[in-house]
Amino acid sequence: MFWGIGAACGFPVGMSAAGDDPRGVAARVSVVSTLDYLASLAGPPLIGLIEESVGLLRALMIILIAVTVAGLLSQATIFPSIYST
Repeated sequence: MFWGIGAACGFPVGMSAAGDDPRGVAARVSVVSTLDYLASLAGPPLIGLIEESVGLLRALMIILIAVTVAGLLSQATIFPSIYST
């Protein structure tokens, strides 16, 4: 349940971040939207394939590690004062 709540919060945050700068906003919003729909369609089967090999807990840990690495590499977490209003 908490996984779904967290994932549901990601879409509006991504759209908001894509629409921050008025230059090229349509292109960025369309890319974020496309990636979100792609992840929604491909994510569950991919987790299922990984789960069959290593088990559900390890499959979810792989996703947790990937999300943590992505968060640490994003510019918003490296320089938070630049992006704050």
